[in-house]
Amino acid sequence: MCIKKSGLLPIIAACLVCVTGVHASPVSVIPKPVKMQVNEGSFAFDAGTAVVSPSTLMSQAHLLSTQLARATGFGVPVKDAIEAGGRTIQLHLEESQRLGKEGYHLQVTPEQISIRAQTQAGIFYGCQTLKQLCDPGIYASQPLADRQWLIPCVDITDYPAYPWRGMMLDVSRYFLDKEFVLRYLDIMALHKLNVLQLHLNDDCGWRVEIKAYPELTTQGAFRGKGAERVGGFYSQEDVREMVRYAAQRNITIVPELELPAHALAALVAYPYLGCTGKAHEMPTKHFISKDLYCPGKDTTWTFLEGVFQEIITLFPSEYIHIGGDEASYDRWKECPDCLAKMKALGIEPGHEYELQGWMNLRMEKFMLAHHRRIIGWDEILKCGVTPQAAIMTWHRPETSVQGAKRGNGVVMALTGHCYFDTPESKLPGELPGAGWLAPITLEKAYDWEPRPEGLSDIEARNILGAQGCVWTDMFLHQPWLADVPVLGERRSELYVEYFSLPRMAALAEVVWTPRGQRHWEDFQLRMRRQYTRYTNSQFNFRVPVPKVMVRGPGSPWVVTVENPVEGGQVHYTVDGTFPTVYSPTYQGPVTVEARDAFRAMTAAADGKHRSLVYESTSGSTR
Repeated sequence: MCIKKSGLLPIIAACLVCVTGVHASPVSVIPKPVKMQVNEGSFAFDAGTAVVSPSTLMSQAHLLSTQLARATGFGVPVKDAIEAGGRTIQLHLEESQRLGKEGYHLQVTPEQISIRAQTQAGIFYGCQTLKQLCDPGIYASQPLADRQWLIPCVDITDYPAYPWRGMMLDVSRYFLDKEFVLRYLDIMALHKLNVLQLHLNDDCGWRVEIKAYPELTTQGAFRGKGAERVGGFYSQEDVREMVRYAAQRNITIVPELELPAHALAALVAYPYLGCTGKAHEMPTKHFISKDLYCPGKDTTWTFLEGVFQEIITLFPSEYIHIGGDEASYDRWKECPDCLAKMKALGIEPGHEYELQGWMNLRMEKFMLAHHRRIIGWDEILKCGVTPQAAIMTWHRPETSVQGAKRGNGVVMALTGHCYFDTPESKLPGELPGAGWLAPITLEKAYDWEPRPEGLSDIEARNILGAQGCVWTDMFLHQPWLADVPVLGERRSELYVEYFSLPRMAALAEVVWTPRGQRHWEDFQLRMRRQYTRYTNSQFNFRVPVPKVMVRGPGSPWVVTVENPVEGGQVHYTVDGTFPTVYSPTYQGPVTVEARDAFRAMTAAADGKHRSLVYESTSGSTR
């Protein structure tokens, strides 16, 4: 199956699977709650149901009311707690050491729903679970007629395993506008993720307005010339709006501004920041520039401190990400200013990484003076940081153990489990992604544990959590993936969503649910309904290929299919041709003379999403 460039949009917007024979559980929550008891009966949500809340929770109450009203068509009034009475959804703040800062207790009876938590964050997560207890249609953007909104009676006590549950979105190599960032925050909120790391600068783009240095965006935010000029950036008001929107959903936006490498966009705007002072043009292809910030010049520090001074006024996050990865020191080895600085610091030639460590420490001191902390990719551990810095382990797993043992907070972003710009498979028709890594299947994204071996229980407390990463350099490697502005497309956004989902759900459960309670087969069953939530939310996603079993010894072969998605239909062929939505619909076991002749694909109930094609050479024989 071959992807034609002109056919990208229908392929990106396609993926869903369904087969008869497997039924979705009436209770399907992702991430899986810590403790859940399903009881008899249900709560019937109707036009008379109200949300009852104290004044301190009105923001969360109105957010829940709006979301419920959108799909049900009911008014869903919000009332003061003093007026509590009748059939209501009640929100309560209470001291509870067992729940922690983000935990909640959700109880559903036929007469009332109550959500109790220590903080607004816990209330928000309780509301997310409440929506997942509803019919998946609750995620629709328009009222659904002729539908009963029954919520099963449950008693749930829930709290996350890790405090850092994140996603990284690279908006530097390819700019994704404010509206998409808000949409991405909604996708994260559905999964109870709480950190969005925005990769705001790189060699190919600078994406945030800095008033003291306007050319960072007038020059560094765009590449190409004339009609080919593309790019964009977030104004400071855009940033404030994104931060507010995220905060209401208990998400912290952590800005990342890389240093000393991946800084070419800044050097294009202000050439004096580099060692050579040479003028550069914005690159139109992805590469890692050898031009770094020059740490030996006072003007570099005036610039960096001025930039970060504005950044910390825009982003209230505890951590500021300074990058720190993939620095090539060729320029420093020849730069008189850098050589003089190394001599003054007593750094021997060949130990240029220690000069980067000095940069880290100086920036860390600046941040601490402003009540912030730095976090960086795992290279900064070797270069030099204090135990107050946090490490983001990506390509050297041993740094997670080293960092945790010395007291550094550690976020796991391992390339083998968390780099979601990598395709899920090598099946024909899979969208192009990062090719320097093996495919990361949904199971691989799910079946791992952030806590590495070799740590004591006390040391393991320094493992803050984990984070998925979506890099966008593929838009530069494969220009046909990018939007054509005159067509008003959003193919780039569909691509990012496709690579994020459903692996974001796997990550969410890894960082929320205790290891002993996570089981791949159980997760797959609960994901059946999650795909329907994606469809109703109008999120794009990669639908799992039908799960096919071919049993022999042959002549004929017996083919059976399991249903990995709630709703939709599986279509198949037995003559080796590729199936379409007009091919026969799977209803039960099929016999074929040649096992290689069976192929299957899935169409979602909405008729828009379709899976890749199963071919027997990629299946299993039992």
